[in-house]
Amino acid sequence: MANAGRQRSASPAALDEGERDARNTGRVCCRPVRPLAVFLPVILPFLLLAAGCGWQEPSPENAASARHGPRDRPDDSDLSLLVPAGLETVIEVDLEALRRSPWTAELLPDPDARLRERKALALGYDGATDVDHIVYAVTSAGIDAPTVVIAQGRLQMPAIEAAFRDRWANAAVDKWRGVTTLSSGENGLGTLTARTFCSGPLTQVRAVIDRAFDVGPTFWDQPSGAVAPPGALRRQLLAATPFTSPAILATIVVDAQLRARVGDAFPLPPELRQVAGRLDLGQSMELQLVGRLDSAPAAAELARRLNALLSDRMTRMALAMVGMSALVQSVQISSEGNELLARTSIPPERRAEVMASLRALVQALRGQAEPQSGSGR
Repeated sequence: MANAGRQRSASPAALDEGERDARNTGRVCCRPVRPLAVFLPVILPFLLLAAGCGWQEPSPENAASARHGPRDRPDDSDLSLLVPAGLETVIEVDLEALRRSPWTAELLPDPDARLRERKALALGYDGATDVDHIVYAVTSAGIDAPTVVIAQGRLQMPAIEAAFRDRWANAAVDKWRGVTTLSSGENGLGTLTARTFCSGPLTQVRAVIDRAFDVGPTFWDQPSGAVAPPGALRRQLLAATPFTSPAILATIVVDAQLRARVGDAFPLPPELRQVAGRLDLGQSMELQLVGRLDSAPAAAELARRLNALLSDRMTRMALAMVGMSALVQSVQISSEGNELLARTSIPPERRAEVMASLRALVQALRGQAEPQSGSGR
């Protein structure tokens, strides 16, 4: 366990730049681990296919806290409950499951041992081994959107706080509901318990702390247009396979920013409001997706379009070129009421093929960006 380092803001673009700095100047980004590079190549093609090929400070109390009152100490037993309202994408990652699975175990550690050591020194812990569960949450789908990170594991909080101070020499120490926070400008760090910290924009760090005391609105209960709040969709996916925990669970509220970001490449139906995905890693790799739309006819039409797209010869050739053919050959797409349902299962005999394509994609993601001259980060 390292005892000194640097912590930095959680903008995805800044994190990638920080990793580039680590390779070239010894500076390191603050993201605890890079599991996104492992599972995004798996889950994003399906999220995009299912898609149809302003933060504000929370109020002091919500209905639950008004009824029961805030807790007298922070509760970190369920990290998902700490996600405040005002966010649009939430990704929950079980790193213990990823480390155990033969599908992903070898993809997690960075093969660059020197870079991994620099990261550990800079962060105050080894993200590949010390973090067990992590939640990423952003306000929009843009790459520059600030990211809220909630991480839990075998951590030494004094080392993480020292890392933040080393990175931000003017860091101020404060308390929020009795929890120690560090901040420098918009960058914040909160040590919730001996095993859990959160980082990101300071206002959101404070909102996460509020949620640990059962105060303030949650992402899961926030209004979502004509469909149920996103928490209902998450509960539906969890109930789909009740006796196992997913390795990754992603919930996305489709908003104008996401529609603008994907643009013409993957035009999103205007009726699509939410998309959620669940990845399970056992002997086989199982992926389930649910999309919620405004109406049953809209869901049926989207299912028809996606089935036609996946049956298209050119589409299959394009997916095969990036090593994704195994992910779609067994996919089943249907609609039920106002929901689009998709599921695929990859058998263990195709593991080597899938791992080879994932390995290439992860390596590309890790090294895709070159350092930019004059960067002061």
